[in-house]
Amino acid sequence: MKNPPCVQSFDRVDVFRDPREALACWRVLSADRCGSFYQSETFLLNWLEVYRGVEPFFIVARAAGAPVALLPLGLRRVGPLRVAKFLGGSHANYNLGLFRDPDAFAAEDIAALLRAAARAPGGPHLYRLLNLPRIWNGVENPLLRLPHQDGASPAYCTALADDGDVWLSHKLSADTRKKLRKKEKRLTDRGALSYFRAPPERAETLLDVYFAQKQNNYTLGSVSEIARARAFYGRLAGQGLELHVLALAGRPIAILAAGLNGERLQGLFNAYDADPEIAKSSPGDLLLARVLRDACARGLKCFDLGLGEARYKAMFCGEREAMADVVFAATPLGALAAPLFVADLKVKAAVKNNAKVWRVVQRLRRYVARARNLA
Repeated sequence: MKNPPCVQSFDRVDVFRDPREALACWRVLSADRCGSFYQSETFLLNWLEVYRGVEPFFIVARAAGAPVALLPLGLRRVGPLRVAKFLGGSHANYNLGLFRDPDAFAAEDIAALLRAAARAPGGPHLYRLLNLPRIWNGVENPLLRLPHQDGASPAYCTALADDGDVWLSHKLSADTRKKLRKKEKRLTDRGALSYFRAPPERAETLLDVYFAQKQNNYTLGSVSEIARARAFYGRLAGQGLELHVLALAGRPIAILAAGLNGERLQGLFNAYDADPEIAKSSPGDLLLARVLRDACARGLKCFDLGLGEARYKAMFCGEREAMADVVFAATPLGALAAPLFVADLKVKAAVKNNAKVWRVVQRLRRYVARARNLA
């Protein structure tokens, strides 16, 4: 479909319902690391294979035939509305469009792109684009030239250095490093402590360990939700998913999964052994120190632990990455519904930013998940 003549950054918009038909454009724009690991071909195609309730809706903008932007979205029904969202669900921490030249897209260009795509048969009435980093690779996110609001939670990242030991000495206080050495000594008194990045052939076994470690916390949802997450990460294993492991006498006591995106390592999930004698020595912290030291040795430049507040995130990744959300109406029906979607986001942000209320919500979620699992 052709673009309105007032727009300068592109002259054509294509919509693909089969993401594989967009692969050529996707690969051209991905080569410049315009997006995060969560917009990678590996992540999204595997996610779509497991989470089949979403209809892919990939938007490609072209200028003189060459792709200049790609938005990897999906459509869901919300009552009478068709709503477009980024793919990846709760597994995706950073949502980004892929833009060849982000500075070339003004607010009116982004609006024209979204409206043009919405005119495709069965296109969305509304775009609900969440968890958009304000800055990515030092460049302003062009999607946030549209009206937006602050996201409910920041993400946490840190720049890395050439020498991991020197970097940790600057990142962690002397008192913190002393406590970690004491905790490590407590573990080594029980057996040999080792760290490794798991080879692909060990991934399935280690994922079983991770889900077993998480199961008692009921933080992963119902049995069916856990099964789908397990299937998804099983597909990712050996396709870009790294599993970092801290083992005590050969037994994994902490696991962190991460995705490599150019010079940036992005943490996806982590867990540690809930045995009180193990947990009191903070195996998750000890593992993170090793992961970061290893990332420095590999020449990586950035590491992140994704969305949400947590003590260990502030400890190792002290840089908060501000996030924002966009609700954009593409049709009159979408315009009627948009204020409700904005209000919903504001309520969720208020809940997450009230520590007492958020703790109650988390306890209720664990209770509901436990009840479902026992049903």
